[in-house]
Amino acid sequence: MNRKLLYLILFSILFTACDSKSQKAQEVQSVDVKYQKEIKKTDTYTLTTTKGEKISLELDNGLLSSKQLNGKMVLLNFWAPWCKPCIKEMPSFVKLQEKYKDDFIIVGVLFDKKTSKEELSTFMKKHNVNFPVTVGEENYKLAKAFDDVQMIPESFLYTKGGLFVKKFVGEISHSVLETYIKEQ
Repeated sequence: MNRKLLYLILFSILFTACDSKSQKAQEVQSVDVKYQKEIKKTDTYTLTTTKGEKISLELDNGLLSSKQLNGKMVLLNFWAPWCKPCIKEMPSFVKLQEKYKDDFIIVGVLFDKKTSKEELSTFMKKHNVNFPVTVGEENYKLAKAFDDVQMIPESFLYTKGGLFVKKFVGEISHSVLETYIKEQ
């Protein structure tokens, strides 16, 4: 194999997710439920959206429940507006949220303390974000509970009944996510 091709492959693997601390890219991985460390905590988290609405999430032996999200498949997406893979997946999220709004919801969990409210508002308008985005300290407590999130984007998919389906680290393919949604 020639060196240029090898470097190209290594470059594409390494630069597909953002490190939340240093913003450097890392390898994408998708972990099936049978390999995922089960979240066994019993805790309730009350997240605040950019509109001031509250979303309460209860984790009980790996089961996710929420009165506000009841009956919908949920994707919890930890992200930041400076993260290139996060930006790249936004159009897909907007389309899937619109197409499956009765059965599926994305909750964008802002994982960045430096972005101002104005910057976030500008980002959301620019990218036509049509799903709730949460802000505040409770986001970091939730990230700690979810396998101590360190890389972004990092997402956790749950069935309508609150069962864990899949963990994604890095950008999620539109077609892969839509396949999971359709299977519900």
